[in-house]
Amino acid sequence: MGITFLGSVSGGAFWSGLFFVTAEHYRFSAVRNLVLASVMGAIYALAARASGGLARRSSAPRAVLTRALALWSVAAILPVLAPSFEPALWAAALLGSIASAVLWPVVESYVAGGRHGPEMRRAIGWFNVTWTPATAVSLVIMPLVARVGLVWSVGLSAIVNAAALAIVATLPARPGAHEADAATAAVGPEYPWLARSASWLLPLSYVISATLAPVLPHRLAAVGITGSSPSVVAALWMAARFATLFLMWRAGFWHGRWGTLAAAAAALAAGLAGVLLATTPAVLVTGLLLYGAGMGLTYYAALYYSMTVGHAAVEAGGNFEALIGLGYLVGPMLGLLGHAAKGPGGAGSVTVTLTWLVAALASPGVLRPYLAARKQRLGAGRQRS
Repeated sequence: MGITFLGSVSGGAFWSGLFFVTAEHYRFSAVRNLVLASVMGAIYALAARASGGLARRSSAPRAVLTRALALWSVAAILPVLAPSFEPALWAAALLGSIASAVLWPVVESYVAGGRHGPEMRRAIGWFNVTWTPATAVSLVIMPLVARVGLVWSVGLSAIVNAAALAIVATLPARPGAHEADAATAAVGPEYPWLARSASWLLPLSYVISATLAPVLPHRLAAVGITGSSPSVVAALWMAARFATLFLMWRAGFWHGRWGTLAAAAAALAAGLAGVLLATTPAVLVTGLLLYGAGMGLTYYAALYYSMTVGHAAVEAGGNFEALIGLGYLVGPMLGLLGHAAKGPGGAGSVTVTLTWLVAALASPGVLRPYLAARKQRLGAGRQRS
């Protein structure tokens, strides 16, 4: 949990601070930032998928964790060492994406390894309520660090990762062993189907996140939320996500149920519609709260089913993080298409339209596993009869 907290502070500083630095220090346009975000998303997805192979070829996953944190520290310090050299920024972005993509699957394997059923759900709950506030901590610290120099918004990651490296030495060389019998008993018959459905819903949730981020300030102004209030209101979805993750951690009724994923999909769709179509502050706030709840439901369920069905292996965490990387890739690409089609003035409306199209295309992937599981249950019932 110490590594999770520090790594999340580092991640918040790196992934948020980087785009402030490119916009203000390197004078990137919105299009160049979208290109950078797309490249980072693609790199993140590919590196996450490769993390399992790296762990297998290494003497121990702990060594992979050490190298990932060290590489991330080196990457984050590059813009500080060469602030006027733009290639250093690009190198930092690419190397940091690789390092963070390798880091999290290994951490998730340590969190879930050797645990099953309720014990795994509790461990994942601790993980979730640790990383979510940690990302907010970085947003509070970054403005203070930026007073030294704007590039230190990214350089903060190097300092925090160095602290995390000190904790890595206390870990065992490998995550806990995943006993086959206990794992089989803990995996319900619906779990593989639930994991497939969640694997469609997870990247879609991050595509929606990438769509809302740039249009939210305009939507807040359109319903009359101005002055110092917009930043507070915009953060409500994060509070709703944290509350949802906390409730799922403390409750035991949600796992193995299709209703959880149905509620997640409905909350994401209703939240997106509420934010985009709101004509009053109350409707927009309700949309943000629904969206945050949908993000929380989707993340917790997807991680749990991925680690349970994947026996808490690094590959399971890698597949989970790769799906997040896919969302990081598709979201900015939709923004680029919006700019190409309508230019800066109409980019938001085109991006929103494309996001709805992606959601429509993804919906059969979310629904199909449920129908397949239902057909399997009916077939099993006929055989018993």
